[in-house]
Amino acid sequence: MKIECPSCHLTGKVNELELPTDGRELKCPRCKKNFHVKKPPPPAGNQDLMNICPACQYSTFTEEMFAVCPKCGLVISAYREKLRKEQEQKQEQKQMQRDREVLTRTHRNPDLILGLPEDGAPAKPSIPQPILVTGWICIAVGGALLLYGLAGLMNYYGKDWQALSDSIVEPVSKTSLFFRLGFIPWLITLFSLYFIAAAGMFLGRKNGAHKELLRGAWAGVAMGFIHEGADFVNWVRISSSTPSFSYLFTGIMNALLWIVLWSAPALVLIWFLRSDRIPWESEEDDSPAKAA
Repeated sequence: MKIECPSCHLTGKVNELELPTDGRELKCPRCKKNFHVKKPPPPAGNQDLMNICPACQYSTFTEEMFAVCPKCGLVISAYREKLRKEQEQKQEQKQMQRDREVLTRTHRNPDLILGLPEDGAPAKPSIPQPILVTGWICIAVGGALLLYGLAGLMNYYGKDWQALSDSIVEPVSKTSLFFRLGFIPWLITLFSLYFIAAAGMFLGRKNGAHKELLRGAWAGVAMGFIHEGADFVNWVRISSSTPSFSYLFTGIMNALLWIVLWSAPALVLIWFLRSDRIPWESEEDDSPAKAA
């Protein structure tokens, strides 16, 4: 609000909301005299007056009030009536909702209808995030291993083994060739199918799925040892009749490195499944604590 010093007539502005009911004593910064400022009375008469339009935020920046906004033409009385009706409608809707809850209240055991939505259909349980992420990562890894195994099988069965046997100085049986080149691709393919199935059961939170995925992780560790052991045997076989120590040492170190790379993801999965980070709610023997 606008104020004026009664002595030197210096004008200024104060916030009328900060003034107490009985007013306040102020000191003029020019003439240094004190004067009393009264709090203005509330506007009387028509209450449908404003100095700030609620629609376009037009303001007079004075104490002047208006019933119709000079900028957007909003009628203050109609605006307040609309707000009042909207408030009444909200109250009626809340009351109707409370009445509906009272009418549909049942004396049945609440445990029997717990988890049912309003339409009465059984609610689908949501999959916890750790189970969802772990399951899909395992399916992705199993899919990659399946492609790797199928590629090995295509390479194995796509060759003329009789011609391969003829090209070798010493004749080799098909059984020997199978264990050299076909056994590992078959092993990887079968393992990947089992691992994908276990991950699918894990996503569906089936009974025993937690244990199956844990067995699949341990089988993955064993797969790393078997795969690299077979590669090391082939490494020694293609060498001369008396391989040197450095040759064997290189093969052993390479095999150990690949065993670590094979086993690391499986060991991380085993540690995660045995921890309490997965909210498993199936049978007691399927819980992470029991699996540990």
